[in-house]
Amino acid sequence: MGIKQIDLAARVGVSASYLNLIERNRRAVAGALLARIGRELNLRIEELDGSAERRLREALEELAAEPGVAAAEGEARPGPADEFIARHPGWAHAAAFAHRRWREAAAEAEAMADRLAHDPALAASVHAMRTEIAALRSTAEILAEGREISVPQRRRFETIMFEQSSRLAGSVAKLAAYFDEAAENRLRPAPKGRAEEALADAPEIGPKIEAMAEAARAKLDAAGDIESALRRATPRPPEAPPESGRAARLAALALAYARQAHRRALFDLAEALSPEPGAEDLLALIEAELAQRLADAILAPSAAFLALGARLGWEVGALSRAFDGDGALVMRRIACLGGAGGAPRAAHVEADASGRVLARRGALDLLPRARALDCPVWPVHRAAPGPAPLALPLRLADGSRLLALGLAREGRMAGDMLAMAAESAAGTAYAAAPGAAPEPVGPECRICPHAACPWRREPAAVG
Repeated sequence: MGIKQIDLAARVGVSASYLNLIERNRRAVAGALLARIGRELNLRIEELDGSAERRLREALEELAAEPGVAAAEGEARPGPADEFIARHPGWAHAAAFAHRRWREAAAEAEAMADRLAHDPALAASVHAMRTEIAALRSTAEILAEGREISVPQRRRFETIMFEQSSRLAGSVAKLAAYFDEAAENRLRPAPKGRAEEALADAPEIGPKIEAMAEAARAKLDAAGDIESALRRATPRPPEAPPESGRAARLAALALAYARQAHRRALFDLAEALSPEPGAEDLLALIEAELAQRLADAILAPSAAFLALGARLGWEVGALSRAFDGDGALVMRRIACLGGAGGAPRAAHVEADASGRVLARRGALDLLPRARALDCPVWPVHRAAPGPAPLALPLRLADGSRLLALGLAREGRMAGDMLAMAAESAAGTAYAAAPGAAPEPVGPECRICPHAACPWRREPAAVG
C-alpha cells in the first residue's frame, strides 16, 4: 500500500519499535489497537487475528460431518481442512458458502413443511378455501348442465357465485398476507439489499458526498486536465488497457482516487450509517457505494450537472455525450441527486447480461419490492448498444406507472436502467412517453397477473 512502518505506527498511535515487535509476533495485539491497524490497512479484524480462517475451518468440518459426505469412501472422502484451505482458498470459501446456503434452504423447507402440517391459521385458511371452491363448483355445474332455469333462478345462482367467489378471493388474500408476514419475520434481506436500503433511508448522506466532491474537484481543477490531475493525485492509479476510452479511464481513476484519498472520511460515513454495528460485510458494501458516489460527483459536479440537465430536459443520451459518452454515470448521478435541484426523482439499477441485479440506488420505492428484475419487459434486458437509451412507459402489477430507460454497456455484458415515476417524467424531455400505452411489467412469471403478456415464459400458478 506504499505505507512506511513509521507512518503506520504514527497513525495507530504506537511507536515504530512496538509495531515492529507486533509484526514479528513478539507482542500480542487485540482490541482497539487491532481495530485501528485494520482500519488503516483497509482489512477486517478477522483477517488479521485468524478468526476468519478458524471459522472457515469449522464450516468445512461441518460440511465433512454431513451424513452423505461422511459416508463417502475412497478418493471422495474429505482430507484435512487446513490443507484444502491452504492449497485452494477460493474453493474452500465457495464450498463453505454453498454448504451454508444449503443448510439455510433445508431449514426453510422444514419450517414450511411444519407450518403446512401444524399451523392452525394456515389450516383454517386452506379449509375455508376448499369449502368455497367446492360450493362454487357445485353452483357452476348447475349452470353448465344446460338445465331449464328461469331467469330469476339464474340470477339467484349468479348472485350466489359472485358471493362465493368474493369470499374465496378474501380467503386467498388473507392467506397471501399471512405468508408475506411470516416471510418478513423469518427472512432478512441479503447484505447487499440491506446496504442499499440503509443508503436510501439516509438522505443526509447526499449533501455530505457533494461537499466532499466539491472540495476535491476544486483541488483537481487547479492542477489542470481532470484525467491528468486524478492520475497525479491518486497514490496508486489503476493501469487502464490501451484500448480504453476516456470515459472508462476517468471512471477507473475517479473511483481509485475516492477510495484511496478519501478512505478515512468514507469509512467514518459508512460506520455512522451502518444499521448493524460490527457487521463488517455490510460496512464494506456501504463504503464501496459511497466511494462510487463520490467518484461520480467528482466527474459530474452537481452545479454544472444540474444546470446542464435542466437545459437538456434530462435527456440521458444528450447528457451522456457531454460526459464522454458515459450513460451509466449520468443515470447514477440522476438517481443519487434524489430530486434535488430540479432533477427528476428516480432509481438506478445495474444488471449483468444474465439479468442479475448488481446494484440499486436512489428512490428504491419506485422498483419492485423484490430485488430481482425477473420480468423480461424491463428495458434493461432489452436495450441495444447505442448512445440513446430505450425509453418505455410501464405499468406495474399494482397499477402504478413508470418511465424506464434502458442502456446497454459496451460489449452488452451489463446494462443500466433509470426508472422515474410518471409525474417526474412529465417534466423532462420524455414528457410524451408517459402518455403512450404502457407495457405491463410484473414479477416472476408464475405469480404475474398479466395473463395476456406475450413474454410469458411459463403459465401462472393461479388463474
